[in-house]
Amino acid sequence: MAQREFEPVLSPKAWEYLRSLSKRRQERLTRLIYQLADDPFRQGDYQSRDSTNRVLENLRLGNCILTYWADDPVKEPRILDIHEL
Repeated sequence: MAQREFEPVLSPKAWEYLRSLSKRRQERLTRLIYQLADDPFRQGDYQSRDSTNRVLENLRLGNCILTYWADDPVKEPRILDIHEL
């Protein structure tokens, strides 16, 4: 796999969700996560805020919603939550 400018980081909650999926669905969602890493500043379908008032993007990818923010200084899209629709 080629080196990416941004490498995705999953919270423990998002990681547990990913691990709960079948191998096929894990692979599909992992591809979508890397697509997000290729464009980490894309605007989501809607925004929310965390406890520090940071703007979080909520993006529908397939049948999942990913809640994330782009941590530009360390080049990481931080995926906080993943849930199915």
